[in-house]
Amino acid sequence: MKKIDLHIHTKSSCQDRPFLFNEEKLKHYVSEASLDCIAITNHNLFDLSQFESIRNALSILVLPGIEVDMEKCHILVVSDGQVLDDFDKRCAKINSQWRSTNAPLSFDDFSNILGDLNQYILIPHYEKDPKIGSEVLDKFCGQITSGEVRSPKKFVSCIKDPEKLVPLYFSDCRVDVNLDPLPTRQTYLDCDDVSFGTLREVFRDKNKVALTEAEGNNLFQVFPDGQHLSTGLNVVLGDRSSGKSHTLQRICDWFGEDNVRYIRQFDLVARNEAEDEKKFKDFLSESTSIFSKDYLSDLQRVVEDVLEVDLDADLKSVENYVTSLLEYAQEITKHDTFSKAKIYSEDAFVKKNLNGLVELIESTKHLLSNVDYREIIDKHIEVPALRELYVELMKNYCVQEEINVKKTWVNVLVQDVKAKLQRKSSAPKVSDVDFLNVLLNQRKVEKFEKIVALARKPNTPLRKNKRGFEIVAQVGPFSGAGELKEVSRSTKGFSSAFAKYDKPYLFLNELRKIGDPVSPADFSKFLVKVEYKILNRDGFEASGGERSEFFLLDKIEGADGAEILLIDEPESSFDNHFLRADVNELIKEMSQKMPVVIVTHNNTVGASIQPDYLICTRKEISGTDVNWRIYSGHPTSKKLLSTEGLELPTRDVLLGNLEAGVEAYEQRGITYENLKN
Repeated sequence: MKKIDLHIHTKSSCQDRPFLFNEEKLKHYVSEASLDCIAITNHNLFDLSQFESIRNALSILVLPGIEVDMEKCHILVVSDGQVLDDFDKRCAKINSQWRSTNAPLSFDDFSNILGDLNQYILIPHYEKDPKIGSEVLDKFCGQITSGEVRSPKKFVSCIKDPEKLVPLYFSDCRVDVNLDPLPTRQTYLDCDDVSFGTLREVFRDKNKVALTEAEGNNLFQVFPDGQHLSTGLNVVLGDRSSGKSHTLQRICDWFGEDNVRYIRQFDLVARNEAEDEKKFKDFLSESTSIFSKDYLSDLQRVVEDVLEVDLDADLKSVENYVTSLLEYAQEITKHDTFSKAKIYSEDAFVKKNLNGLVELIESTKHLLSNVDYREIIDKHIEVPALRELYVELMKNYCVQEEINVKKTWVNVLVQDVKAKLQRKSSAPKVSDVDFLNVLLNQRKVEKFEKIVALARKPNTPLRKNKRGFEIVAQVGPFSGAGELKEVSRSTKGFSSAFAKYDKPYLFLNELRKIGDPVSPADFSKFLVKVEYKILNRDGFEASGGERSEFFLLDKIEGADGAEILLIDEPESSFDNHFLRADVNELIKEMSQKMPVVIVTHNNTVGASIQPDYLICTRKEISGTDVNWRIYSGHPTSKKLLSTEGLELPTRDVLLGNLEAGVEAYEQRGITYENLKN
């Protein structure tokens, strides 16, 4: 097996934090990691003189490369190093274009600058941001066979998926004097020697790449001292204050806080009932916000339509019309030739609202273009009939739109003539009012208030089972201003608004007056209360302890997006029946797709769960020195080993940490046997 790292930065660029390359540190890294091959791949640049200096300083294969920003992804371009001058010139063009545009290269520019792409090893960011998209990958027409991943989880996922590229795992490190700890992210290759040609061949075969030399993809290195973890389920054992939590934190730091789902000891246990109640409600609101938004979306569309209605303005326009009409009728003596012209008091043409017709056209178009349900659609409506309907609707739309355009043109013309007549006449002017629009607005508000009344009718629109619990959503009216304030998550007062709550149109106007953070886009959630509850297996609302159980299951299940799941002593908060029946099963499921590390003293978790790998932490004092030593191995191994080669009997570790020692274990066995008999 050979060990490689083809993603190393030795020169700072505008893509990096500033750093100063240190050649001695690179030598130290290569030596400590026992690397057989590296590649120098700086961002959008290649330094020929520096590369030659590095190659001369190392006794392993050092390949020239460059990391190129190309179409929103990063791609490593590694050359065989035979014609360095030519590679240097091409990289200089990439650097020049990057500096002038500060934008990623297009695929065409990338190809034109580098020439024949078959002469390179191309390794894009694959399961690692910024990653290559499938549409960009397709442009390479098979010239890319491998991709860089960001974690052991992604590496194993790619290995298991026959559709994925061959995964490669590299350090992506910046080599300066402060490179500490040394990187532990490298890839092992199943080959006898390392050459450019060998790499190209190996990068086509998933069976030739691995995370470790002896254990393949079952383990991966986590610390520079050589400590490994399983890519499946790891159980950490140890006495009190032996470094278990310290080890978890080191693992968390190694992956990076943002990439870890860390469930800490006692995190989920209720301490204060009121605080726990609020935390629980907040959690439910956040985790079910998509349902709330979907459920209230239709009501929100009605709200947005009603917000355009101003009944006060409508009433004022009618009053102005009546007043001006009376004045017009009373001032007969002021009527003249201009005011007696019919057009003087002519009403404007009302344009037809074509929104319904437009929606009908779009629906017909959707039926024509739908692929997923083509067979069902064709069974009831033939395509020729749909096409004829679409054409006829479009023709009708054109006719109606033409009429509306003509009405607009005539209205403008009439308004212009009326204005001129009114300027020349001494007779009073009759105010304009659109009675149809006034009436429609009134009807719109009436319908809106009926819709809100129906929406507030108590109902349970959501029932969702989740690992023995049931999430239910109950809707109904708000009972006070305080509840509205909770929804807003602000310090604004809602007393004035709630006084109008039974009159939804007036209530909307009061919400408008409140302003930020009460946005019109969210008015629907103030009209109808959506409240969530968790029910236990018996159908009753979950107690404080049951809520904690639900939180734990949800946090474990929600770790999918993380690179590793860490759990610190779940038995501190939960009973054995729950751990064995619910938690263990879920943890085993999660460990099939990501590394999981559990710290425990509990036999139900530590042994019954059947881990893939055991880790034992020991605090060892020698004089004034304190050593936090880690022993590890498979549960079937007779001994657990430290990275220094020290040993612990696996049986003693298990009995000492999970069974309170051999004597206590044997005594309990006698007790159970006596009770049985």
